[in-house]
Amino acid sequence: MYYWTGNAAKARIMALVLADPRPKLVVFDYGAGRGGDWPVILEKHPHIELVCYEPDAGSAAVLRDRLKSTPARVLSDDELASDTVSADCIVSFSVLEHVCDKLAYMRHAQRHLAVDGTFYLNYDDGHFRTALDLDEFRGWGANLAVALQNRLAALWPHVNRTDRYQARISSAVMRDLVQASGFVVADDRYENLTAFKNLAKTIEHARQQEFTRFWLSVEDDLNNKFRTNGDDRMGDTVNLWREMASRSLALRHA
Repeated sequence: MYYWTGNAAKARIMALVLADPRPKLVVFDYGAGRGGDWPVILEKHPHIELVCYEPDAGSAAVLRDRLKSTPARVLSDDELASDTVSADCIVSFSVLEHVCDKLAYMRHAQRHLAVDGTFYLNYDDGHFRTALDLDEFRGWGANLAVALQNRLAALWPHVNRTDRYQARISSAVMRDLVQASGFVVADDRYENLTAFKNLAKTIEHARQQEFTRFWLSVEDDLNNKFRTNGDDRMGDTVNLWREMASRSLALRHA
């Protein structure tokens, strides 16, 4: 069964996590937001010991409320800095592009990952691909606001508005972050075809699992058979990046 079916990267990574055969699995959701599908996952997979961290106070409050009937733990800022989770799997979905101190984020993950663990790091470029549809004026306001937010990215930390911060991550920056934080790349994929992500919103609930299987199979073929390198576009030379605004790395200790 797939979870987060509207997002191929999340659905695929969670399928890998849930396929792990260990009788007890410690999973650290590093930037958990409001928890997504975790309540139903924990109900169906009681062998998972979930630890979460969410820096936004409002989202963290919702997260704690949604997980209050489960054994899951939500770390405070102090616990993130001082504790060691020793997670078998760390998942980070579309978080890194919103982090000001990316190296500190990566080094915290390195410290919280068990010796034989895997860090599934996904980052997204969709926030930086705004376009104005000349025939759809209602969408202009949101797109212009996001474009302005991107332009002001460097200023937000100086005015204590890190909640607004987001910055595009180039493949070169990602390579340097991986090396500097003591990781090596075990796997590297491009995901979330724009057309399929939009189409997923139109699929009836009863067929979401079927559609997700099809979506993942298409992206498997694209990554395995049709991935090439060319000119740098939007900070990456891989051709798939132009249509798949989500990149996922499986990282392990160097």
